[in-house]
Amino acid sequence: MLHFEKLEPTDAGLYTCQGVYDGLPDQVKIELTLEKKISFHDTKLEQFIKAGQDQLVQCHASSIPGPEIAWFRHGISTNLKNDHKYQITNDGLVIKNVQIEDEAIYLCQASVTSTGEIKRAQINVQVMHQPIWDVKPIDTDGVNGQDIVVRCKANAKPVPKYSWFRNGIMLVGERYVFTADSLRILKSNVNDRGTYTCEAENNSGKISANFRINILVGPVIAPLEEVRVLEGNEARLKCIVREAFPKAQITWKYADTLENISPSSDSSIEIVADSIEDSNDNLVGSWSELRIKPADRRYNRNITCVASNKAEVNERQVRLIVEYKPTLLINSESKEFYYSWLNVDSSGSSGSSSSHVSRGASVLMTCIATGEPKPQITWFFKTEQIKHDNVKYILHKQQSGLSQLEVIPDRLEDFGDYQCKAENTVGSSYRNIELRMATSPSLPPLLILQATKPESVNFQVTVSNEAESNGGLPIHTIKAQWRFLNSDWSNQNEKNFPVSNAERLLVHVGALMPDTEYLFRVAGVNKVGLGKWSQEIKIKTLSRRQPDPIRVLSKEDCAASTKCYIEWTSDSNGGSPIRDYLVKWRRLSYKDSSNKHVDTNRLGRWSDVVIIKAPITNYEITSILPNSFYEVDVVARNDIGPSASQPFRIRTLPGQIGELEAFRKPNESVINRIILICGSIIAAIILFIIIDVLLLMKFDCGLLAILTKSCTNQKEITIDFKPTPTKIVQHTNKSNHPYKPISQTEDHTGNASVGIYYV
Repeated sequence: MLHFEKLEPTDAGLYTCQGVYDGLPDQVKIELTLEKKISFHDTKLEQFIKAGQDQLVQCHASSIPGPEIAWFRHGISTNLKNDHKYQITNDGLVIKNVQIEDEAIYLCQASVTSTGEIKRAQINVQVMHQPIWDVKPIDTDGVNGQDIVVRCKANAKPVPKYSWFRNGIMLVGERYVFTADSLRILKSNVNDRGTYTCEAENNSGKISANFRINILVGPVIAPLEEVRVLEGNEARLKCIVREAFPKAQITWKYADTLENISPSSDSSIEIVADSIEDSNDNLVGSWSELRIKPADRRYNRNITCVASNKAEVNERQVRLIVEYKPTLLINSESKEFYYSWLNVDSSGSSGSSSSHVSRGASVLMTCIATGEPKPQITWFFKTEQIKHDNVKYILHKQQSGLSQLEVIPDRLEDFGDYQCKAENTVGSSYRNIELRMATSPSLPPLLILQATKPESVNFQVTVSNEAESNGGLPIHTIKAQWRFLNSDWSNQNEKNFPVSNAERLLVHVGALMPDTEYLFRVAGVNKVGLGKWSQEIKIKTLSRRQPDPIRVLSKEDCAASTKCYIEWTSDSNGGSPIRDYLVKWRRLSYKDSSNKHVDTNRLGRWSDVVIIKAPITNYEITSILPNSFYEVDVVARNDIGPSASQPFRIRTLPGQIGELEAFRKPNESVINRIILICGSIIAAIILFIIIDVLLLMKFDCGLLAILTKSCTNQKEITIDFKPTPTKIVQHTNKSNHPYKPISQTEDHTGNASVGIYYV
């Protein structure tokens, strides 16, 4: 026996075993064949190759018998052959003129045909190449004081290393923040301007790109001083930008309206600017001058200088003051004349020789003036300046451009023209303000009859708002007087009616006697007193009659589902006190289960009349159905008779399920009674048939034959039979309503009982 401690590939071959058998020499030849499974060695699963060269992707496989090698890319569907791009060698796959596109997953396949064994190695081939720009840095504008970020990114394998330079010097320091693909400069300033370089490098090579950083500086505007000019002269406002980069553009606008100031929209405007050229590196100053000729008070306002460039927009305001002499205003507050009057006791009248006059009514006169500078105001009466004495003359609101003088006259000589003087450094102006004597209204009101009733009349009174007609003071009251035709005005009745700002006033006089003649007159009253009476009007009231139809005060929508509060009033009792009110109602419509209105107007019937004793004018209707419309009629009665009927509608709220079920029960009881009656009849018929069959079986003669005595061959049979009586209750459907009013409840006999409420 031949024993191998460890087989080697060289041990394979043809072996001869020699020996002697029965004294004769003999031999046997044996072939030793070795087998070894496929294995890969010296084969890295991730390999790096350089672009632009022929590179070998290594793959070593061994087996016994030796393997056959094949190469694939992107799976086994792409079998690589020897061609201009690929060459298969014993050491691996040669890729010629490697490009980035050759980066992929390659399969190195080893197979043994005799054994059928196949084994593959998946190799990730990475193509090493020098950096290629993904994001190339570009010229960048930064704003002074703000951070600047510049991106610089290259595609390379291995990943490149970045270096940053400014004017050829590498950037270092805390103000520079480097990331994988960017440079951040913190709080940039003008010294950061210059040419920068971004460099990307790996073991395959390096690339670089230059770019420029410009630091933009927002405009710095010099302070602007207030400009004063006399009206009619030329005004010049100059705006100076001390520094900016790039050069600032300067414009003007009004500060209050933000409207741009331009010569194209205002012929009084001229704008002159400098002609300094922009600089590529240095800060640039500039200026602009706004000229207004002639300047008038329209330009007395704040004006804004706006300087802007790519960095920012800055503004400064300047006050343009156009000085002009005061102008006195006349408006609703500052009038041309005012009214006052003297208080006179009962011994005389104002202006008479026997009158006793006390202090008059105070009046506040206002003087308003505009001007620049703000004017000071003084008062004069008959060329003498008025001083504050706190008795006759009291000065209020002594402000620039506004003054109020309170005058308390005590004699006729205090009335007349007062002067208001407004003065500033430019000049002065005067205006007369007249203090007039107020009187009671001189023009009587116009009285027009509107309506006549048995117990009342209505008038329309027209008053005048003209000062000449109402004595200079507004009429605050209309005094109405009336008397019987056959009496005098010493026995008159009167009533006061307050007057608003309207010229027309409706006057109602009540508590008159029916069928009676009266005389009416009216007069206006102001703070001075009673004015002239109007022309007298003779009126005869109507005869006694029924009351007017009531007027409803309550709303149509009720506050509940089964009750409703109503309230009313009567505008006229017809000359006779109202005794009571008659109230009734009926259902008009309701909403069914699908929320649609069902009209029951033809089927509804009126409730019983409820009598409400006067003076009560309200009532709460109860026991009505939810979600329904009702018609209500309220009639007023006096001794003459009832008023005309004028029904109105109310609407109840939707009810709860329990309330609806309660209203359905009367109809359900009708159905139950019908079923009971039909059942009783059927039971009686069945009982009759049973008795007839029993008699036929026993006497050969049925119940009908016995009762008619037509059974001649049988014995006479006396039957004492009384069937159980069935009480049939006839139900009369009094309404075709799907629901009956809750006030109608049926008793056991089918009759309806109605509840009546009285107040």
